[in-house]
Amino acid sequence: MGMAVLGEAQRQRRRSVYEFLDATRPARGQALRWCETAREMRRVDGDMKEARLLLRGALCCVKDYASVYRTWIAMEKEGGGVGVARWLFEEWGAVCAKDGGLRSEDGGATADAYGDYWCAYLAFELAHGDARRARAVAARAVRACPRDASLRDTVELRLREDEQERQRRRRRPGLFRGARKWLVDDLRACFSSMGEQRSTNGCLPLFSRPPRGYRRLVTDGDESP
Repeated sequence: MGMAVLGEAQRQRRRSVYEFLDATRPARGQALRWCETAREMRRVDGDMKEARLLLRGALCCVKDYASVYRTWIAMEKEGGGVGVARWLFEEWGAVCAKDGGLRSEDGGATADAYGDYWCAYLAFELAHGDARRARAVAARAVRACPRDASLRDTVELRLREDEQERQRRRRRPGLFRGARKWLVDDLRACFSSMGEQRSTNGCLPLFSRPPRGYRRLVTDGDESP
């Protein structure tokens, strides 16, 4: 697998970003350089073997470990490694929990950073896990950050939205089964009224109204049959 070649404009933008980070957030700039190298290594090698070793080394060297974990998790997900990504989330959480007692001094984790971690973990389980796993992560998040009202509100909102989406998905198969039955019944009535006529030309004008099945489809089941 060949190495991606950046144009001059892209290289210049990247240099500008790193220069800005070096001046304002050097820890993040350092972490992102490690992450970029790991991504390039995966592109060259075609697998994660060497990239994982590099990312593990980055965690021993950089202060902004959250950026390294985010990148590593994203790379594992891209390769279908959901189980590895979940294990990395657990490791990331353990590091957050003991990192200087959540102190902000000396680049240690902050309460906001811990809340961001839990939001990322919950989003991961909502996308790649199931309702049981998502609820378990949500409960752990609230216990870990009992004073973080913003985190609690975010967790409740994401769970509520996920449950609403699951309910819509559960209703959809029944809706389409019912709509198909109405369509079939209406078409049978149409063909019956045409007698021996074999062509379907002129079928639709025989309806005094749109087929009931069609109405159910376009109204998403809200209209009564």
